[in-house]
Amino acid sequence: MTRKLVLTVALSAAMLGGMPAAHAARAYIGTYTPNLEDPTAYANGNGEGIYLVNVDDATGVPSGLKLVAKDTSPAWFTLSRDYRFLYAINETDAFGPAKSGSITAYAVDAASGALKKLNTVDAGGPIPSYASVDPSGKFLLTAVYGGGSFSVIRIRPDGSLGEMTDNVKPKGPMSVYQAADRPVGMRGSKAPHGSRGHMIMADPSGKYIVGADAGRDQIFVWTLDANGKLNQVSVTKSVPGAGTRHFAFSPDGKTLYVGHEQNSRVQVYGFGGGKLTPIGASVSTLPDGFQGSSTTSGLVIDKTGKHLYVANRVHDTIATFALTADGGIKRIGDTHTEGTIPRTLTIDPSGKFLYSMNQHGDNIATFRLDPNGVPEFTGKFLAVGAPAAMVFVP
Repeated sequence: MTRKLVLTVALSAAMLGGMPAAHAARAYIGTYTPNLEDPTAYANGNGEGIYLVNVDDATGVPSGLKLVAKDTSPAWFTLSRDYRFLYAINETDAFGPAKSGSITAYAVDAASGALKKLNTVDAGGPIPSYASVDPSGKFLLTAVYGGGSFSVIRIRPDGSLGEMTDNVKPKGPMSVYQAADRPVGMRGSKAPHGSRGHMIMADPSGKYIVGADAGRDQIFVWTLDANGKLNQVSVTKSVPGAGTRHFAFSPDGKTLYVGHEQNSRVQVYGFGGGKLTPIGASVSTLPDGFQGSSTTSGLVIDKTGKHLYVANRVHDTIATFALTADGGIKRIGDTHTEGTIPRTLTIDPSGKFLYSMNQHGDNIATFRLDPNGVPEFTGKFLAVGAPAAMVFVP
């Protein structure tokens, strides 16, 4: 055998088995599961629980869908800061005698990504919608939509969930809109809205906790003490009926971008000392001249803080905004989600790809983020029943 042939054979063998494949990240996907008691309910879908996928770094394409936990509508989840535990909110109103919502804690197997259920606890009210871990890692913060509250639950040393240390139920005038007026696919009863906890998260400094109340159109700022109690620092009222839903901080924590669900607009606030100061007028997430029904859902900012992305449901588009350091915001693109009713948006750790959880389309669409910031569809879908949330793990 010649030297050239030996080298060729050796190279071929390395390519087939000796060399590592393209690096793949991993991500968990939460889905809406069938609501057997009310098939017409919003929290009703074709998912089975929590799935795990591999995501190719070069193409951004998720593959190898695997069910790792059967659970009831895990429509949002968050990871502990060391990635050892995952906390999934169960968007239900049928847990326990109180007909509440629930939260399930899982231990994460670092090697395989398998999930081991630790325990399930009451969320503090029906239909929880959001959860995050506080900066100390000792408490789970939860926004409860149906119960209209914000709860704090102790995290035990073994990662399981302990007792509820606080449950704040905001007071004040109710929103002006009726739930019955909402477009098809939106959750809610036919009664006027009261408080609707929709998001709760610490600011980048870790000093403050911010909560969005979509029912009373208020943004709360608290501090969290060592006993797990929320102490109010400020409250900011937004436009009545706007439906204050999700928010995102600039990387430096000095600017807050708030998405309003019902009027499909984004308001910018300066953030300092635990207080919010409006910057300019709100801007629409919809194309100029658009007429018809639509509501916003997920909102995410890129790692550089230069672009903001907001999902429009019913209109089924991703609005792209260019951001400036002084709070300037301008819509520069409208991209179809390639599916219906986008629930949330997620950006991969590299910042190169964006994913749309198309809840009623039963798929996740992959988009490449061009240098100009506008998402470009890659032509790749991941078929999965009623996707609601996606989070990456190392």
